[in-house]
Amino acid sequence: MGKAGLYNEEKVLYFANQKQGLHVSITEPEHSDLTEIVESLKEQQMIKRVEHDDSGFYYHTTTAGERRLIHLQIKWRKRNGKSVKEHKKRLSELDE
Repeated sequence: MGKAGLYNEEKVLYFANQKQGLHVSITEPEHSDLTEIVESLKEQQMIKRVEHDDSGFYYHTTTAGERRLIHLQIKWRKRNGKSVKEHKKRLSELDE
């Protein structure tokens, strides 16, 4: 695996959940941690490819992906003594 440890599931979901989405360069190695996480999340229908250009591919979270991201963020915030009020509020909005 190339560039081991630069990405994890939460980070990939975080970037994919941003307005501009997650960009994966066409030069990204096939078996890097990023491409493997992206492929896994696509298979789980947590992210979807929304655009591509000559520099690479763009991904956004699905509702399931945003829900997973929030759960991961809540877990981290609780472990570090941070408030989870806004995250729980967003989670309940997604469940409506």
